[in-house]
Amino acid sequence: MGIGASWVIKKARASHELPLIKPVPEFLFINQHGEFFSQNHLKDKVTVLDFFFTTCAGPCPIMAYNMKELYHDFSKIPEVQFISITVDPEIDTQNKLKQYADLQGVYDNRWQFLSSNIESIKNLKKDGFMLYADQLPQGHAIKFILIDQNGFIRKYFDGTDDASQLVLRKDITHLIKILKS
Repeated sequence: MGIGASWVIKKARASHELPLIKPVPEFLFINQHGEFFSQNHLKDKVTVLDFFFTTCAGPCPIMAYNMKELYHDFSKIPEVQFISITVDPEIDTQNKLKQYADLQGVYDNRWQFLSSNIESIKNLKKDGFMLYADQLPQGHAIKFILIDQNGFIRKYFDGTDDASQLVLRKDITHLIKILKS
C-alpha cells in the first residue's frame, strides 16, 4: 500500500465529526413511480442525496456508479436510503427516471429518483442544501449530502472522489449505530 492509500484509510477511520448543519426544508416532489415524496420520508432513515440529470456526460455517471455502490453495500439495512433529484425536469420525465432507476439496478424503494418543476428544484438546491443552483442542468453540484434520521444535513461529500466515498461509508455506519441504539 502506497503512502497515498495509507493516508486515505487513516482519514476514513478518523471521520466522526458530523456537525448539525441545518434541517432539510419542506419539499414535495414526485418519484419515478409517480408517488409523492417529501422531507417526511427522511425521518428515521439515514439518507444520501444528490442532484443529477440522466443525460449528463460529465460527472453524473461517476456519481451514479458511486451511489449504486453505496446502494448495494447497504442493501441489508432498510434504514439507509438514497435520493437523486434531477436538475433537468423537462427531459427527465417520470418515465425517464424509472428507466434510469432500472438501468442502475434499483429493485426496491431505498433509492428514489425525484423531480419537480425547475423553480422548486432550484429553491431546494440553493436555499435548502446551500448548493449552486444557476446554469442548470450543467451547473449542478457533484456533492453527496448526508442527512441523519432526524432530517438534519450532517455533511457534504465529493460524489466523484474515492477517498470521500470511504469517509461517507464510515459516516453512514456511524449514523446507523446511533439510529439503532
